[in-house]
Amino acid sequence: MKLKKSDKEGLFKNIFIGYFILLLHVLLLAGIALFVVFIKGVFAFLPWIMGGTVLLVLVIAWLFYRRMQKSSSQLKDILSNAQMQDRNIEVSLLGGLAAFKIDAKPNPDLLPDSPGNQGNTRLIETGADRAERRMHQLDDLYEKDLITKEEFEQARQTIIQG
Repeated sequence: MKLKKSDKEGLFKNIFIGYFILLLHVLLLAGIALFVVFIKGVFAFLPWIMGGTVLLVLVIAWLFYRRMQKSSSQLKDILSNAQMQDRNIEVSLLGGLAAFKIDAKPNPDLLPDSPGNQGNTRLIETGADRAERRMHQLDDLYEKDLITKEEFEQARQTIIQG
């Protein structure tokens, strides 16, 4: 039997397509088999996977807690700063997913019934009181050697000038 050249090309193309379809079916069956084995493996090891995830979350939480303990002195210093007095602070974590608020503590010297107030019912600090308080804070900084004599004098002049 003699085949024409065009018939030979058509025959080889059809055989190639047949083998290609057969190969795709084999790959599809292999993929389904791997998927079934993987799903079975996931279900068989699900307690281990969940336990590992919980352990990982606990380790991360512990590391976060340790870091917060180390930096808590810095946080205390920041919150005790005179500029942060009487201000509420909100700390937001994970893009706002977890947040907590630190409320300002009322100043006992400005409350009417506090023991240190001695009958003074003023709730608003006057300019002179504010300047006096700032001078005391400046003196404390200078006595603790946190600022130099030049910085002290410059800040003192700023307070005096208002």
